[in-house]
Amino acid sequence: MTSLDTEWPNFAGVPEEDSLISGRPRGQTLARYVWWDGEVREADSLSVHYYANALHYGTAVFEGIRVYPTARGTALVRLNDHVERLISSARLYGMKLPFGAEELARGALEVTRRNGIQNGYLRPLAYFGSGPIDLRPKKECPVRVFIAARELGTFLGEDALRNGIRVTISSWRKFHHTMLPTMAKASGHYANSVLAAHEAMDRGYDDAILLNQDGTVASATGQNVFFVKGGVLHTNDVTSSIVPGITRDCILAIAQEQNVPIVVRAFTREDLMRADEIFMTGTAAEVTPVRELDGAEFVTGKNTLGALFQRAYLRAVTGKDEKRLNWLSFVK
Repeated sequence: MTSLDTEWPNFAGVPEEDSLISGRPRGQTLARYVWWDGEVREADSLSVHYYANALHYGTAVFEGIRVYPTARGTALVRLNDHVERLISSARLYGMKLPFGAEELARGALEVTRRNGIQNGYLRPLAYFGSGPIDLRPKKECPVRVFIAARELGTFLGEDALRNGIRVTISSWRKFHHTMLPTMAKASGHYANSVLAAHEAMDRGYDDAILLNQDGTVASATGQNVFFVKGGVLHTNDVTSSIVPGITRDCILAIAQEQNVPIVVRAFTREDLMRADEIFMTGTAAEVTPVRELDGAEFVTGKNTLGALFQRAYLRAVTGKDEKRLNWLSFVK
């Protein structure tokens, strides 16, 4: 177990704050307004055509953006990075977005303001709309864009953030980057994750970790995977068929600041089984520890390195770290 006071003295400047986890709602309440093709509209007045190419062939790209209350007002986390990744995903699918980065960012801020959301989650999504039944949607299908919103506190619940979750290695493999563009956050790709998540649920686990075609670890169903061994932080990179997560990038930035040794490489199921700690990162899941992997138990708790990363991350996204205010875009 890593000790806050001895091995990681730099983290001593990150005070414990139980309020970062407790008191946040877990439910997911849909918001009243949606930013739809450039204007804010009532959600109940909107629909997607039943012949939208995206419904039939999974040709949509999307993002997830967290919203938190701060002392300076409501803030969106890494907004510009999420917008840029949406644009990049669209490019990989030959999708020409009718809006630029600045318009999309303004739309995200506006729909947050109109809905009065504080603890929330935004879902920007671009998709190929209705047109001929064709596997060449960029030829005739219009590109539609919306930004939906919902209230969201703790995604997996307080107990998951405090004490960790139980996960299993899925029998389903993550697709290789020569099969699909793994760096794109595309809706059709997530059928892979749905299969793994259902399998984990049927086995009695909270989530699954997928291996890639090489037999090394790819990711969880919607999160990047980290482990700690001997005080060294390990994670993989895009060569392991991952979406390079924005929360993952936050953790790596915090690790560099705190002088935590980092190894970025492909790793195996065996590496995970031999780890001292495992945790997952994602916009919705934040920093979630793993307490069990296929029956093997792992240390969790407030004095673990994973918990220190969780604390530092939650302080940053809620505006309590002056050095990380550039991660936040404030609603005015």
